[in-house]
Amino acid sequence: FYQQAQNNILQYNEQLAPESAEHYILNFLYQKDGRMLRAETYYKNYSSLLTYDTDRPQFDSNFEVNGDGYATGLDIFWRDEKTVKNLDYWISYSYLDTERQYLNFQETATPNFASSHNFSAVGKYWVEDLKSQIGITYNYTSGRTFTNPNLEGFLNDKTASFQSLNLNWAYLIDQQKIVFLSVTNILGRENIFNYQYSNTPDQMGNFDRRSIGQAADRFIFVGFFWTLGSNDNQLDNL
Repeated sequence: FYQQAQNNILQYNEQLAPESAEHYILNFLYQKDGRMLRAETYYKNYSSLLTYDTDRPQFDSNFEVNGDGYATGLDIFWRDEKTVKNLDYWISYSYLDTERQYLNFQETATPNFASSHNFSAVGKYWVEDLKSQIGITYNYTSGRTFTNPNLEGFLNDKTASFQSLNLNWAYLIDQQKIVFLSVTNILGRENIFNYQYSNTPDQMGNFDRRSIGQAADRFIFVGFFWTLGSNDNQLDNL
């Protein structure tokens, strides 16, 4: 695969060669009687990645395409709509190992958008007597890298994991009308995505920081869905 640099880079240097990547992918799919298993493993080799020597792209940056990197990982997905009556659930897991030397990276490192482990489990159960669908979701993401100025190195620390337990309830008024209630992060876990450090150290030589997290510990949504012109509804999508 080849990819040209974005316009905000090309405005400073139109002669940059495209970045390139080689992908090697092996996948497996099994699907029968309301059950599905999908697995995929891959290796990606990156070359000619964009690099520059300033904090951000600007007119006096020295742009090159001499960066490189790799990504290897595994994705697994399992869904079962058959084993338990009225229960539909699925589980997914992904593993990622990646490092790159690109952009303004001082050394080869794991980018801060990449997390090693991602896991989610979703279940939806239909209660016939209550004309209701009850759902539960659990999400887990391992910590992401960030640069801690109180330690030596680049992208030298990791945030805590992200975890969220979510519940929802959908009540079927009739075939076309649904009342929906959901609560995200019902346990109120404080998830931290990154940190912002002060520009100058304190008297002890340490850089103070504040956490960057969610706008609210919990989020509650109440909605009404009305499907017009059809006997179908949105229950499968809730």
